[in-house]
Parts: sequence; C-alpha cells; structure tokens
Amino acid sequence: MMTRRQLLGTAIAGSAAFVGGATLVGIPAAQALTEQPMPPAVAADYLAGCTATNVAGHSDLISKTLAILKGEIASGAKPAGAEEIVTCPICGCRMVVTASN
Repeated sequence: MMTRRQLLGTAIAGSAAFVGGATLVGIPAAQALTEQPMPPAVAADYLAGCTATNVAGHSDLISKTLAILKGEIASGAKPAGAEEIVTCPICGCRMVVTASN
C-alpha cells in the first residue's frame, strides 16, 4: 500500500512528465488569459478618473442604486435607515447611498 506522500510524489512526477513530453512534441501550453487593447471610450473614462467629466457616470450609478435601495425598503427587505456602499467600476471611488440622498 502506498502512503499519501508516495502517491502525491507519483502524481506530481507523472504530471510533470506529461507536461514536459507535450512541450517536447510541440504542443503549446494552455493559456487562460488573453490581453486585449482597451477601447478608446473606456480608456478615456479610465484616464478621467473622478474629474468633472466623469460626474455623470457617478450620478447614474447613484441613481440606479438609490432606486434599488428604495424598492428594497418599500418591500420590507431592508430597514428604513439602510445604506448601500457602491464602488465606481472605472475609478474605484466608494460612495455611500442612503434613502435620503
């Protein structure tokens, strides 16, 4: 009977031999991520960050979150003083949204 250590060592050695053999045969290694250029509109928003040009994006995010929060308060899912913390996907700013906003 094999111990866990022997079994693990055999499995590691076997997988290393398989990967090494595949590389020698000419099979390229699998790649999970690809790099793509950023679209110009997204790049402009990303570079603008929290400047005055991006305020419209923040107000849209706040208004959508406020609508969801008011709906949850009205349905009784959240208490009247509930608040949501949202993060801008472009610049990373954190904003606190309350029902009184």
